[in-house]
This record gives sequence, C-alpha cells and structure tokens, in this order.
Amino acid sequence: MQSSSERRPTAGPTGSAGAVALVFAASGFVMAQTLARVPALRDHVGATEAELGLALVGGGIGSLLAMPHTARLIDRFGNRRVTAVAIVLGSLGWGSVGFAPNVWVLAGLLVLAGAPVGVWDVSMNIQGNRVEQLRSRTLMPYLHAAFSAGAVVGASVGAVAAWQGIGLLQVPVGGVVGLIVGLIAVRHFIPADPLPEETSRDATPRGTSQPAANATPRGTSQPAANATPRGTSQPAASATPRGTRGITRTELLIGVVCLAAALAEGAANDWLALLLVDAHDAPAGFGALAFTAFNVTMLIGRLLGGPATARWGRANLARAGGVLAGAGILLITLVPSLEVALVAALMWGLGVSTVFPAAISAAGEIPGRGNKAIGVVSTIAYGAFLFGAPTIGVLAGAFGLDRALWLVVAFLVLLVVLAGNLGRTSHPSPTRRPT
Repeated sequence: MQSSSERRPTAGPTGSAGAVALVFAASGFVMAQTLARVPALRDHVGATEAELGLALVGGGIGSLLAMPHTARLIDRFGNRRVTAVAIVLGSLGWGSVGFAPNVWVLAGLLVLAGAPVGVWDVSMNIQGNRVEQLRSRTLMPYLHAAFSAGAVVGASVGAVAAWQGIGLLQVPVGGVVGLIVGLIAVRHFIPADPLPEETSRDATPRGTSQPAANATPRGTSQPAANATPRGTSQPAASATPRGTRGITRTELLIGVVCLAAALAEGAANDWLALLLVDAHDAPAGFGALAFTAFNVTMLIGRLLGGPATARWGRANLARAGGVLAGAGILLITLVPSLEVALVAALMWGLGVSTVFPAAISAAGEIPGRGNKAIGVVSTIAYGAFLFGAPTIGVLAGAFGLDRALWLVVAFLVLLVVLAGNLGRTSHPSPTRRPT
C-alpha cells in the first residue's frame, strides 16, 4: 500500500524540491572551494603532477567503495538520515585535506572523504529523482544546476582566497559552512522517499512470484501494464532486469555515457586551474577564475537544460554537448592564449553540463530498478575519478598536462556515439499515469 507521504510530496512546503536543491548546492560548494585551491594544495604537500594525480584518485576509491551500498542503506535507514550523515562526514572530509602534511596523507584523507561524498551524491540524486517522479516534472537539470551554483560560489571563494594570498585555512572553514547549509536543508527531505521496498525486492535478477503491481518502480497500485514503459501486457517479470547480477545492458550503456561526462567534469575540477598556471603561465588567481567560469557555464547549461531537453531531447542535447566540450578542451590545450582559455573553459562547462542529470533521470526510469539503477549508473560514472586523475597525472608527466587532457576528448567522442541510450525526453513516466 502506498504511504501517504509518497502521495503528497507536492502538498507539503516547497521544501521538498527546494531542500534537495540546497543539498546539491552544499555539495558543489564544499567540493569547489577545495578544488579551486589545487595549485596551493600541490605546493603545500610538495607533490609532482603524477603524485598529485595518484592522491586525487583517493576520493574516487572511497566513493566507489561506498556508492553501491547507498540504496540499501536508504532502504534501511531512510534517505533523510543517510544523507545527513553523509553531509557531516563528507564536509569534514573535504575540509580536512588542507591539513595534509604530505601527498600520501592527502591521498588517505581523500579516501576517507570519498566514501561519504559518494553516498551523499547517490542519496541526493535518489531524493531528486523521487521528487521528479512524484511531481511529474523535469527537475533533475535544475537540481544539478543548484550543484553548479554552489560550485560557482565555492570556486569564487577559492579564487578570492588565492588572489589575496590566504592560506589553506579557507578549506576547512568552507567545509563547515557547507555542512551547516546541508544539515538545515536535509531536514525537509520527503519522508520514506526511496521507492517502496517491494520494488527493490522485485528488481532482483532472480525473478519473483510477487504480484505485478510490485514491479512498478513508482510504487503505484496500477496493473502490470503500467509498469512497462511501452504499455505492454507482459507480466511483471518483463520488467525484471535480465543483465548479469541484476545490472541491465541499458544501465551499463547509460553508465558509460555518464562516466564520460564525469571524466570531463572531473578533469576540469582537478586540472583546469593547474593547467592555466603551469601550461599558460597564468597567476594562481586566474586559474581559480577560469575554474569559476567553467562552473558558471555548468550552472547556465543546467538552468537551460529543462527547456532544451523538452525541445531537442536528451540524446541530441548530449551529442551536441559532447562536441562542444571536446572543442573547448582542444582550444584550451592548443591555443596559448589566456583569453581563448577563458572562452574554452566556458565551452567545456556548457557542453558537459546537462549530460550527468540526463543520465540520472534516464536511469531512474528503467522499469523495476529505481534507486538501484541510479546507484549503478552513479557508481560507473564515479569510475572516472578512479582512473581519470592518476591516468591524466601520469600522462601529464610524460607528455605535458595539455596533451594529457586529450584523453578526455576521446571519451567525449564515446559519449557522442552512445548518447542515444539516454532517450528522447526527460519527463518521468508518471506523466502517463492516471490520477
């Protein structure tokens, strides 16, 4: 039976969508105000580019270890509680990196920070997808725009601190600010926001004898025909994933698209400021400014993402974005001009801005999978942080950071090829559900 809290998300305070947006913004702020200081952090620990790349992979390792378990944690303890704990540990984890005495301690701190950050990422996306489904509106691009807005503010804080010669004490102070904002917002999360437990049970690859109504990922009492996106009359088993170990082929392909987008976004987070300082001889403040410009266009792209998706479709928008971001990276690495670098950073951010939220929405619509599909796609995407930073760091040591970033361009080409798996619209399927 559907709980009353699941039937009335829009009847409560505007708090549900607004609170999720604030949690996204807090995550972006804490991350960006730390990553904007990568050049100072590199100098503080005395690391080479290769060593820094290996250290930065620590965050990806921690996230990948924790993300696959997030859906189960939410099923057991609730989205609100899990997200609150992740906000506390993730904010303190990001803030702690400024105290690292050497690159190896930095790597260890990033591993410890990465686990709650990964849970934070999945849990807020699950909450956002739940609100999107129940309101039958395209919300995910706007929620990720809130993340980018937080990142713009955080990167700006880092840029000002760099220009003024303020030390890394800014990093833990910013972490505490993000923690406070996130905890205030998460109190207004929708209760029992994960999809019903029976959906999780029916989504296992072993198949069940549960009634068809339990196979729908929306937790409705509609018959089995409504559980399939094409309105077929197949039994509930048709909605059960047939992929290996419960992972469908669609999830894998969406995950690869999301991985390419995450690699492009992560490369900018990790290396853009350093690229301009080292390869273009820009002052540290200019590097942080370009990183801010990148996040500004991420914000703009995501704010425009809802209407753009409705007009051109997820797949077409992702293809165009992949081409634009790839062109931006090539410009910034081939043209020795700070003015061109700023424009290229804008192209890079605008191009990649809508892909990740589109992939999360597409994953949330996979029949019979719900929260688990979001967890799978997010985990695959975070694989970019596992191999991206160290690979780029090693390539930078051998060929230079500018040439190393061509790896990202190659993955953007793969994104363009596979973008069709995102589908044509980001409107959740409840728009077709009778009231």
